[in-house]
Amino acid sequence: MNLIMFDMDGTLFRTETSFFPSVREFASRHAFPVPDEAFLRSFIGQSGSEWRAWLEQLQLGTPTQELASEFDLLEQEYVKTQGELYPGTTDVLRALALDGWKLGVCSNAPGWYPETILTRAGVRDLFSMVRVPSRPDQTKTMMLCDVWNELHPERCAMVGDRADDMQAAYAGGYFAIGAAYGWAPEELELADVRIHDIAEIPMALALHWLPGNEPAIARPPVFVAPAPVVSAAPAPVILEVLVPQTSASQAPPAPSRVQEPVAAEPIVSAVMPEEAVAPVVNAPVSMPPVEAAPPLHAPVAVVEPVAPVYPVAPQVQPSPEPPSAAPAVTTPVKPVAMPPVPEPQRTKPEPFTPRPAEPTLAPAERRSWNPFRRHEDKPR
Repeated sequence: MNLIMFDMDGTLFRTETSFFPSVREFASRHAFPVPDEAFLRSFIGQSGSEWRAWLEQLQLGTPTQELASEFDLLEQEYVKTQGELYPGTTDVLRALALDGWKLGVCSNAPGWYPETILTRAGVRDLFSMVRVPSRPDQTKTMMLCDVWNELHPERCAMVGDRADDMQAAYAGGYFAIGAAYGWAPEELELADVRIHDIAEIPMALALHWLPGNEPAIARPPVFVAPAPVVSAAPAPVILEVLVPQTSASQAPPAPSRVQEPVAAEPIVSAVMPEEAVAPVVNAPVSMPPVEAAPPLHAPVAVVEPVAPVYPVAPQVQPSPEPPSAAPAVTTPVKPVAMPPVPEPQRTKPEPFTPRPAEPTLAPAERRSWNPFRRHEDKPR
């Protein structure tokens, strides 16, 4: 199923044909200055709360609800007598219905407003639904989402002239068509496509859902460089190895030079047979300058081996001994009386060991147990 929803003011209906005359007559009845059209445009397409707030600010001495009801009755008369759709709207709506599109209205206006306009234009039978807010906090986004959840259309679009129309379309997953001929073309940044006449709607729908209308992304071909071919028998590589010169009766010669470390450079690895170069442990290696490698099919010249040279270890200067430290002078420390440390409490009682009985001495030979006594106890 294909579904297309329409806003009312600035999309299907020319609001200036009924709203502006109604405001002028309402101002003459209550004797207040008529606002200019630029000010009145700010109320077109908005909910009725902004209009009622403005009526309350007029302070006409009448309750706001009575003023709003009076203006609604006045506007209904102008809609029935002077209200007009945009030129060509009736033909576009009939063409869409014949093409299999299900038509609907989503507006912030009260329920009588779209019903009166569509009935006067003779196109009410083309619309299967008219959605207006059922409560003050219900928005177009909520209404469009409710419609999609009820119908689950395969293709759906929303046509409107204000920012809330485009936001509702995006939130509900509708194809957003911005009516730039309406009241707020500067608010259509989120539109998928903008039209400057209502007759452009069928073409916009056809182009959007045209099979294969998405341009193919041209990608440059990807070329993969072939891997380098390595011959089965690579050319032997002769390395200059610093080997000590020794003889049976002579010690190694005195060091003549020190091998300076060479900054590491990127080296191209080559496959060498195991017997070509013997592993050297902890021996510095000096590489000859790298020349341009000959082609793989060209003969390779054999490099004569270079006379081995002893690796010379750098002389390490003995580090000077640290100066002898001056003899430490020991200063006697005066003992400090420490407070007595209380004996820790025992967690469990120790086993009692009876003291061995002292040998019984004769009274004449018994000495006192008191260490401060210097005399002997004598029998009396």
